[in-house]
Amino acid sequence: MARVNQTSPTKAPSSFYINNALTLYLIGIMTYLPFLFNFIWGNHDWEWIKTGTPIDSGLFEGRFSQFILQNILFNGHILPLLTILTGLAFFCFGTILLLRLWDIPPQNKLYLLIGTLTITAPYTLSWLYFAFITLSCLSWSCIVILAYYLLEKKHPVKLISSIILFTLALGGYPPVINLIGVLLFSLILKDLCLKKATATSIIRKYIWHIGIIAISGILFIIIQQILRHYDFQHTTYNTDEVTISQIPIKISFCLQVMIKQFFITTSFIGKFYKYCGFCLFLLSTITLWQNLPKKPSSISFFIIGILGLLFSSVLTVFLTPNTAHVLYEPRIEFFGLMYIYIFSISILCSIPNNFIRNLCYLAGFFLIFNNINTQAFAAKVWQLGYQSEMKLMERIIKDIEQQPHFNPNEKYTFIQSGTTDFRSRFYHQNDKNKKDGYTLSAPYIPWHLPSKAYQFYYPQEFVSADFDVYWSYIDENQISLTPTLIKYLNRQARPWPSSNSVYASPEIIIITLSYDGKIRGQDWINKQIQKSPHPQLK
Repeated sequence: MARVNQTSPTKAPSSFYINNALTLYLIGIMTYLPFLFNFIWGNHDWEWIKTGTPIDSGLFEGRFSQFILQNILFNGHILPLLTILTGLAFFCFGTILLLRLWDIPPQNKLYLLIGTLTITAPYTLSWLYFAFITLSCLSWSCIVILAYYLLEKKHPVKLISSIILFTLALGGYPPVINLIGVLLFSLILKDLCLKKATATSIIRKYIWHIGIIAISGILFIIIQQILRHYDFQHTTYNTDEVTISQIPIKISFCLQVMIKQFFITTSFIGKFYKYCGFCLFLLSTITLWQNLPKKPSSISFFIIGILGLLFSSVLTVFLTPNTAHVLYEPRIEFFGLMYIYIFSISILCSIPNNFIRNLCYLAGFFLIFNNINTQAFAAKVWQLGYQSEMKLMERIIKDIEQQPHFNPNEKYTFIQSGTTDFRSRFYHQNDKNKKDGYTLSAPYIPWHLPSKAYQFYYPQEFVSADFDVYWSYIDENQISLTPTLIKYLNRQARPWPSSNSVYASPEIIIITLSYDGKIRGQDWINKQIQKSPHPQLK
């Protein structure tokens, strides 16, 4: 294994970085063409697509800066073409800036290979499903990287700017804390192994970074407390915090997760991508070790650096009490594991060992082909799934209109009992350990307030109260327990497309969309009967 005695590569003119950013942007546009010209939106988006995203829309889950860019650039509107194009521009610029930050030799082939690997990664699909955060979440990587770039010069204005950028990124999507940690330890490892920096100089340099990140984290926590105090922020899985008593168990759990994440495949992220990424990480770790000055202090820092790099990629799992929503999720790995892959190939492609470098070029080309093929496959699956669900809504609306009690000028309590997805019906690959909801199984029709989709194309709004599809948060005061309703839920309800899948009374509309919904409806009505003070209902 060749040793690298890297100080700092020759600085390229600004035109080099601008040209590569523009080229990368064009590659990105070509990759995401199907998503640019098929305006598809998912689950949470319906109301925001219609009315826009006010700047305070994310406060309920503590995301106080989530819609800043959307409001500054587009007055809060989610716009076809422009939303993805702008997010992609930030993503490409941030990627080039990161390679500059890592001191990757200024060669077009290196910047375009590593940059294309980054922007075409299948992890981006997590953000293309939710149109309301596409711009935001494709941009936070750039904001974090820019904050690190400003830290390179210890100028007061730049330090303050870094604090603001880190805080805004955390306030836009808290899992960016993974990326903040991964980048910190990647910079430490490069300085330690490739620039031969001593442990003392590492401490002296990065104590500033740690201090700035700590200040940003404190500001983020203070803002969260203020939002809670004034009831802007609700308690959800997004805003829960791990308790001190949970920390030992969470550390043990995360030590396992940080290794397992390399091998857990998800929808559209298969074995080739995962295993190839792991091999690159393993090879880059060996390369870094080969170039490490074998002093006790340097060895200690190396071990801390590698462990810190891996643990940072699962920080969100560590900080979240309920890991069901964040464990092995592509949208979380986008800010952690993906950048470990990119760091690994950046190390290997910039060393003087021709065999290793050429091997990584070859791996990079295969990975890029895999990425672009995956993006095209996803576009096909998503489009077919979207069209199918829209046709489903049209047929259900027709069934509702044929009900004798339906009048589009009246207002009804609306419940969709159960849910179904169509995208997974067009996905014929069985190499996933975990089905990711947002890239595959989450339906386009919302889980919560589903009538927003059913009324989206309808001339009248015929719903006064609307609940989730799982019968979890039903307001009992909005539903009269009539014998007809009880009979329907307990005996007559059948999953769609049965003629008994739609129920309409002068007050309520129920769509029994799935067998699961039928069972949940029965459970709910039987609980209400048991609680009812009226004996005739029991």
